[in-house]
Amino acid sequence: MKNTIIATFILALFSINSIHAQVSKTTTPHNFDPTKTEELRIRNGLPNFFQKLKAGEDVKVGYIGGSITNGGLWRSKSLKWLKNEYPKANITQINAAIGGTGPEYGACRINNHLLIHKPDMVFIEYRVNNGGAYKGRALEGLIPQIWKENPNTEICIVYTISKGMIADIQKGNQTNAGKNMEPVANHYGITSIDFGVEVVKLLNEDKLVFKKGDGPANGKIIFTKDGTHPLEAGHDIYRDVLVRSLKKIENYGTPGKNVIPAPSQKNIFSGASMVSVSKAKFSSNWEKVDLSNDIDINDDLTDKNGGKRTLFDKAMKTTIIGESFTFKWDGFMLGLTAQLEAKGDIQVEVTTDGDTPRLVDIKSRSGKPQSKYIFLNEIKAGSHTTTIKLVKLAPGKEFQIGQFLVVAE
Repeated sequence: MKNTIIATFILALFSINSIHAQVSKTTTPHNFDPTKTEELRIRNGLPNFFQKLKAGEDVKVGYIGGSITNGGLWRSKSLKWLKNEYPKANITQINAAIGGTGPEYGACRINNHLLIHKPDMVFIEYRVNNGGAYKGRALEGLIPQIWKENPNTEICIVYTISKGMIADIQKGNQTNAGKNMEPVANHYGITSIDFGVEVVKLLNEDKLVFKKGDGPANGKIIFTKDGTHPLEAGHDIYRDVLVRSLKKIENYGTPGKNVIPAPSQKNIFSGASMVSVSKAKFSSNWEKVDLSNDIDINDDLTDKNGGKRTLFDKAMKTTIIGESFTFKWDGFMLGLTAQLEAKGDIQVEVTTDGDTPRLVDIKSRSGKPQSKYIFLNEIKAGSHTTTIKLVKLAPGKEFQIGQFLVVAE
């Protein structure tokens, strides 16, 4: 009788521990060399994702990144493969990628554009678009936001390639941006897949021309026209790398809730958000902007924004020098979505908490008009009041401001 009671007690403890293993998994730090790269680093795997696929459940696959993902065929091709591989599952996608944007903008909008749709799986693609922004703090800020929304959501970082990365990858080295992304993957146990390793392998074997016109192309894969955005054959390579990597980890890891560890560094972008321009107080000579393509700030962007739209919800404009607005916010950095122009076309005076006014050029990286974003200097975290006054405007231009990007931890 006594032995039976003990055996029952042990069995109960085992059952409790088994249940615990199913509902919670501690994020294990990993020690992969962030200065080196390889095609697949499994870390904690994607067990929740595969559990739902195999069970034939509803599975939402989310994507956030730049133009290679927004309009890129690797996304649609890999989604097609998933549907064929797991025909019992109801697999849908949420595309929150926007061309020409990095993880600092992504961290501010991920809740509105991706997490509101409750993805089960998130692919993050930012290496080409400066994934190492703010020493990887912007990228790191995405992870806690995803797991706070749903701790069962799995995350995979995928690395695409541009021409300037070839030399590093040929030596087995990680790229400059990737060196700040891999420590994040190590810290949170995030699987990473480098599409560029296979591209460089084919290049070294003389089976691929990276950019059309670089050399003879007879019988070879032409990877891109511009050195960055793959042609369809290039997207086939990306898909094939992803597929074989997913197959390798299909049965890896223990399903359960992902536990968010302490940040790996200070001031990660985990509290970043977009705030409507309507929250600011404007001087008298401002007008509302007609955001004519009518995309709601909370929309799934699939097939809607063309990878170009960065102003959402509401925007204001003025053509009168001396007009201003004041915005109260909490955090350590403020960003603006705006119509950016050539250097010197639009200049504003920025004053925060009564400090010395600072001149800021609302300039685009290309020198051409762009609907994009800029971030002001990082300051001490806390409650702040910022006033922005228009002090220079080129003839025929207007100062247009959209939602604010408020960065907090």
